[in-house]
Amino acid sequence: MAYFQKSIIAASFSALTLTFGQMALAQSDRETLTIYTASKIVTMDAENPDATAVAVRGNRFVAVGSMDDLKPWMDEYPYEIDDTFQDKVLMPGLIDPHMHPMLGAIQFKTFWLSPEAWELHDGTVEATVTPEDFRRKLQAELDRQKAAGETGMFFGWGWSRHFHDNLTRADLDKMSPERPVAMMQRSMHEIVLNTAALDFLGLTAEDFGDDPQANWKDGHFIEGALFDVVVPPLGPILFEEDFIDPGYERTNAYLLSKGVTTVGDMSTGSVSWELELAALKRNYSDINTPVRVTLHPDAYKLLAQKGTIDETFDFVNEQLTGGNLPYPILGGKRIKLFADGAVFASLMVMNEPGYVGYGQNEWITPQESFKALAEKYWTEGYRVHVHVTGDGGVDFTLDVFEELQEKHPRLPNSLVLEHYGYANERINRRVAELGAAVSGNPFYVTTLGDLYSEVSLGPDRARKMVPLRGLVDRGVVVGLHSDFGMAPADPLYLAWAAITRETLQGKLMNPDRGLTMDEAMRAITIDAAHILGLEKDLGTVEAGKLADLTVMDKSPYDVGVDGLRDINIWGVVFEGRKFESTSE
Repeated sequence: MAYFQKSIIAASFSALTLTFGQMALAQSDRETLTIYTASKIVTMDAENPDATAVAVRGNRFVAVGSMDDLKPWMDEYPYEIDDTFQDKVLMPGLIDPHMHPMLGAIQFKTFWLSPEAWELHDGTVEATVTPEDFRRKLQAELDRQKAAGETGMFFGWGWSRHFHDNLTRADLDKMSPERPVAMMQRSMHEIVLNTAALDFLGLTAEDFGDDPQANWKDGHFIEGALFDVVVPPLGPILFEEDFIDPGYERTNAYLLSKGVTTVGDMSTGSVSWELELAALKRNYSDINTPVRVTLHPDAYKLLAQKGTIDETFDFVNEQLTGGNLPYPILGGKRIKLFADGAVFASLMVMNEPGYVGYGQNEWITPQESFKALAEKYWTEGYRVHVHVTGDGGVDFTLDVFEELQEKHPRLPNSLVLEHYGYANERINRRVAELGAAVSGNPFYVTTLGDLYSEVSLGPDRARKMVPLRGLVDRGVVVGLHSDFGMAPADPLYLAWAAITRETLQGKLMNPDRGLTMDEAMRAITIDAAHILGLEKDLGTVEAGKLADLTVMDKSPYDVGVDGLRDINIWGVVFEGRKFESTSE
């Protein structure tokens, strides 16, 4: 791929389909060591925090420290010294434990109209803040593509009612009476379709019945109406190779530019298991793609595709544990459940007093179905990741798993709460007592703190969004994620957001409740690895672990929070091989 620079180090590519343990055995006879030197190595290993050299054999670290510390290995094995990074800082490969490679690929194939600006690897996207700008830019792009002769379905992304006002089928019909148009809401949990798109997809009012999550007249569909009715006919269009694969390539180049080496695909199969897995295999089993992907199947969406809960479980279990996934696509006993709706769409389930102004309580998974799925996968020993956003949603989720834990005790971190949009100290205490982990999205505070102070939550509750301080103080394992494209897949930016709790307008939201630098760095390295159950192999620069490194020009600990977003990423070392970003 054009974005990736091949390593000068030869690799034994036949081992890529093996598991971590098998790979170590298969490559253990490759005795030549590669020794990378650096101005500083921030290991994130509390017992050996700083180093200046690291030795790699095959795809794993064998020694970390000074050149003197590496001498026993250098005396025993032939070695090559690589000084490429002698003026750089190395950290463990950064981890985004919750994103969606599929949604990233789709998003990179849409026209962006989001209310915040984006700094990407290949350019900058300006913010679209007002209703007038939204309609002007959308109309201009539709006109431009029409003049260029483009006739396929048009996809836009980034509409937000809070910034851009209501958008209806009639609005899109006026802009594009003939070409199908699909406008995805900022959260991707809503969509507005024009008449041409509804006809193109073969959808009728009868398909939605009296579903309260569907507004046929306005062409507006949320949550279940979107995912259960609109998405199935969209799937074959979105997953055409010529459409989707360039989006995956841009996603992977973007991840490389941000130093990310591992991501959690946190809803595999939500559109179609077969289509998604085929796309993942095409785009992530290439030896020149320096990122591994853990699969977390969407239990509820797969239930609709595969039959009963038991039939779906048998399918999922075979896919994840049957040994048929090409490395570095990782299976394992991980599953994804969805509780309440999206934060960006104000569809969280909120306890009293509910919403002020715009917002409505919505469940993605019916509560009885959620309980049945939770019990099945919990009792089968799966690590259960739950999309949960409002305090009402979190309370419900904890109620379910507290009962399951009493009946079927599990080790800590067997439950991971994902997003954690709004909670409070009472809920933080419940999370700690249950032994759950939390993968939080601090960007909600950054991009929504000002807005939700005025609508939806009000100032007092907006200041308490994503309350990670109270979790860390109670010993809860906390990771930071992007849910890309809900937030930039930029772990250093997410760390800055979690430390400062600063909004895009510069307002500080309970800044004394932010994370420390060390807590934030752990949340994108070793604690993020714990979130995915990969702490044995990832998260620190430590002998025996996979040789993943993020290469940067400065240490976060040296520049402090004010310099965190100005750190330049050179690229990564992925399992011992160098990959330089070609970011603009």
